[in-house]
Amino acid sequence: MEQVKLDIPRVLIFTKVSSTRLNNTLHVQYHRKQYELVMAVDKTKLKLPLGLPEAWNKGIDYETMIDQEATISDDTALLKVKDAERDEQLMNIFGIIRAQRHSHKTNIREAAIRLSNTLSPYENIRSLAYEMESGRLEGMKKDLTKRTAEVTTLGLNDEFDNLFKLNEEFEKLHVSRRVENTDTKLPLASAIRPQTDAALEVVCQYIQAAYNSATSADDKALLERLADHMNATSNDFKTMQRNLVVPRKKDTPKEPKTPKEPKPKKPGKDDGKPDIKLPEEEPKKPDPKQPDPKKPDPKKPGEGGGTGGTGGSGGGPEIHLPEE
Repeated sequence: MEQVKLDIPRVLIFTKVSSTRLNNTLHVQYHRKQYELVMAVDKTKLKLPLGLPEAWNKGIDYETMIDQEATISDDTALLKVKDAERDEQLMNIFGIIRAQRHSHKTNIREAAIRLSNTLSPYENIRSLAYEMESGRLEGMKKDLTKRTAEVTTLGLNDEFDNLFKLNEEFEKLHVSRRVENTDTKLPLASAIRPQTDAALEVVCQYIQAAYNSATSADDKALLERLADHMNATSNDFKTMQRNLVVPRKKDTPKEPKTPKEPKPKKPGKDDGKPDIKLPEEEPKKPDPKQPDPKKPDPKKPGEGGGTGGTGGSGGGPEIHLPEE
């Protein structure tokens, strides 16, 4: 059989990534890595139009800022942690004061009572909103200037210093988050991501066109290596994408479940099985030619219908007396 091999020019095929499934962080990182690969090649070899690399990079910059803004929004969790820390410190302080009101030492007991009376308006501020709790703690700080001796007597200087330090840290975090949210007015990720994807698609088409029009083997080899590197990057991110969607199976096999013991059947309850009853055999019809065994035969002596013989009437059993 004749072997036929067609002389067909090679084209560069770029691996596609379903970027819609990538989260914001992976999506912008994917484009950043591809951008770095393309920009590392001589621009005269790629023949990209003016403004295309800049537009692509602009989309990457916007996605980076959007991702950073999402990270800033994570400060909400940090705020909760910081608020929990100052609440714990408040509970510790008021717990010590309540306990020392029953101290056997007069000076400690009286100091605890005076301090408790001064701080009674602040005992339940932990349930207030963030801003209100922060403001009340500033008021507590001023009121404590009148009870410095009592605080020292109870040994609470370090506890109060830590409380007000936590409050300052909380307020700085709270204010910085508010300022960041006000200053940054970024587009939605759903609006910028498709444009960044479109820029990459156009870049790939220009790389393909540059490969088709290249006249030297070195230029073609250069563009082939670029396509290989870009495809390797795409494959890596596709793997990351799959790992995000489908969790890996555990190596350890699952232990078989122990079968449950069947529950004892309750009387009168249906066990779920059909109640099968065999049909009763119909009574056989008597053969008119055969005598009925239940009726006495008048022809035989000793049975109910006969006269004479040793058998009595009435069909009773035949009795034999022992011989002398």
